[in-house]
Amino acid sequence: MSKAGSIVSVPTEDGPMDVFFVGADDNGSAPCALLYMDLFGLREEIFDLARAFANDGFSAAVPDLFHRLAVSRFPPANGRGEKPSEAALDANAATSLEMSTSDTKALVTWLDSSSAGHRPGSYFAIGYCMGGRHALAAAAAMPDRIRSGMSVHGGRLVTHGDDSPHTLIAGLKVPFGFVCARDDPACPADHCEVLKKAAQDATVNVTVEVLDAHHGWSFAERWAHDPKAVDYVHDLACDFMEGVAN
Repeated sequence: MSKAGSIVSVPTEDGPMDVFFVGADDNGSAPCALLYMDLFGLREEIFDLARAFANDGFSAAVPDLFHRLAVSRFPPANGRGEKPSEAALDANAATSLEMSTSDTKALVTWLDSSSAGHRPGSYFAIGYCMGGRHALAAAAAMPDRIRSGMSVHGGRLVTHGDDSPHTLIAGLKVPFGFVCARDDPACPADHCEVLKKAAQDATVNVTVEVLDAHHGWSFAERWAHDPKAVDYVHDLACDFMEGVAN
């Protein structure tokens, strides 16, 4: 039976943040998955991904990384070739890794002090599209609490600046996986090669693979939705979390 979940308000340094939370049945022994959204914001498509984790025995939380903005939800670009709105792109660009890391610290502090039904201090970060780099930043910043992570068809992981998200791989202290899409303009083949080189040089287990699926395959209403890829990533994520639990 699918779990419903609900929106809760979590205090942060920059004001209250909406978080979708769904708990697991086994009160207190399972890790909690932190799901980092794409640039369209909180919506049922992401909540359903969180519910799938809860149905497999893990609590799950989805923070609104755009909570600082006047508008934090945007209509998804669901057609092939359809581009996101300028407002969504601006929100993506305005949300820094420093902001999301601060939000994550506030979220796990709140979760650890609540009776949310997970093992305190035991988290798994998984980010979709835009969220991939935010999951990476959280895992790099909080290895004592975020014990592993994944980027799923992540974008802007490699940039020309010294602060490119991929440079965080060198300092990772927890396992992390990158599952990339084929022919992805947000993470083209040369970016995947950069990720693979960084993974080879990492001191922990970091994996990079490219699925035969398009960017955005995780979301049920997107033209690129691929149920087989969704199931593969879900099972892989559960393996990561089982590793955290054991």
